[in-house]
Amino acid sequence: MSVYPRNLSNFLNRLSGYNKNNVKMNVLGNLDAKQTDTVQVDLPTNSIVDLSSLAWAFRLEYKASGQAHNVDLPINAESIISRLAVEVNGQTLVNISNYNVLFHALLYTTATEDYQRQRKTAQGNTMRGIANGSSERLQNVATHRDHVIDTWLGFLGSAKPHFIDTSLLGNVRITITLASGEIIGGDNAANARGFALTDQKFSIDVVSISDGIYDAMVDQMLASGAPIEIPFKNYFTFSQNNPSMIQITPFHVASQSVDRLWGIARARDAHGIGTAGYSEATAQRIATAPAHNLIAYNPPFFNLETCNGSDFQFQINNTMYPQWSSDMAQDWWQKTKLAVGDQGNMLAGSYPQAISQYTKNFFVFAVSLEHRTDGDERFVSGIDTRGAAASCYFSSKQHPGTDWNTGLAGNPGLPLNRNAQAVANQTTVFAECTSLLRVMANKVIEVVQ
Repeated sequence: MSVYPRNLSNFLNRLSGYNKNNVKMNVLGNLDAKQTDTVQVDLPTNSIVDLSSLAWAFRLEYKASGQAHNVDLPINAESIISRLAVEVNGQTLVNISNYNVLFHALLYTTATEDYQRQRKTAQGNTMRGIANGSSERLQNVATHRDHVIDTWLGFLGSAKPHFIDTSLLGNVRITITLASGEIIGGDNAANARGFALTDQKFSIDVVSISDGIYDAMVDQMLASGAPIEIPFKNYFTFSQNNPSMIQITPFHVASQSVDRLWGIARARDAHGIGTAGYSEATAQRIATAPAHNLIAYNPPFFNLETCNGSDFQFQINNTMYPQWSSDMAQDWWQKTKLAVGDQGNMLAGSYPQAISQYTKNFFVFAVSLEHRTDGDERFVSGIDTRGAAASCYFSSKQHPGTDWNTGLAGNPGLPLNRNAQAVANQTTVFAECTSLLRVMANKVIEVVQ
C-alpha cells in the first residue's frame, strides 16, 4: 500500500519524455505470396515495441477453378497460417505447427458472442451478408478479402511484459508459413483451390522514454548479473490417424511447466477431411445443428468433432487427468470450461450454443495442470517434465450408448454428430507450456523450455 496521498499520484506516476507511435514494417522479400509460401518480417531494432499492438494487414484472393462445383472459404483469416516461428539472433523462441487448428480450438472455447461478431469486421469471411454467417461459396471465380490479423498465440501474444526492448535482444524475426489450399472446403476433388496474398504490411507500436531513467535501470540490472526474465506461452503439437475413437495418442514433452493439454479430433471420411487426409476436396461443408448465429456451415478442415468418441482422458506417466472419465458430453464440456477458467463465469464465452454443436462442430477437450489466478500474474506452476521426457497419452473410447443411434436427424437434442459407428479420424494434442526467455548483458539470451 502506498504511503503517499492519492491526490499526489499525478506527480508520482508521471512518465517524463514518453512518446509512442505506430510504425510500419516491410515484409522481407516479395510482397506477394501464395499458399505454402513463407512470409518474414523483422521487428524494429534498438526499439521498445509493444507486442500487443502487432498487426498484419493484407489483401487475400481466394481462387476456385477447374470444375463447376462449389468451394467454401474458411471462416477466419487466421486459417491461412500453418506455422508460426519467432527467432532471436537465429535462436528459436517458438515454432508452432498446426497454428491455424490450434487458434480455432482456443477460439471455439473462449470467444464471447460480442468478440465473434466484432471479428467479422476485419478477420471474418462472412462480410457479404450471407444468411446466418454461412461461409462464402465460390464457383469458378475468385474473390478478394481485406484482413487485419492482430491476435497472436505464443510469444507474440503472451510475453509478459509485452513491451520488449529489441536493443537488448538483437534481431527478432517472425516467420509465417502459409497453409495449403486444403483449408478451402470443396465438393469435387478436381476443383482447384488456392489463395494469394498481396498488399502485405506489418505494423507495431514503438515506445521511447527519453529521460534516461529506463536505460539506467536496465543497465544497472544487467550489470549486477541478474537476467531479465520474460515468460511466455509455448505450444507443442502431436497428431495420429485412427480407424476409430478407440485410440491412444502418445506424445512426449519436456518442459519446466506443462500448463494445459488440449485434445481435438477431426473426421477423415465424407463428412470430414477426406479418406486420404486433407488432400481430397470431396468433403462436404458441415452444417451446425441447431443453426449457429454466426456459422451456419463449417469447412471440414476446421470442423472439430467427437467422431463418436467418449471417455476422454489425458495421462502423464501413471497419473490420469482427470482421474475419472465419462460418456456424457456435458462432463467433457464442463471439464474444458474449468480448464480455461470459465466455469461459473457469467461473462465467459464460447462458440457452442448447444451440446450438439459442441460435439459436432466445435469439440475441444482440455485439462489444466497449473495454478490459476484471478489477475494477470504469471506463475510457473505446471508439471515439470524435464530431465526425462514424460510419457503422455490422450485416450478415448467408442461411445457405448444405444440412445445415440437415432442421430441428430432423429433427435436434434442428442449430442451425436452421426449414427453411433466407428469413424476414421485424426486426433491432435496441443501441449501448452510456459517457456522463459532470459536476457543477459551483451545480447546473450537463453530459452528455457
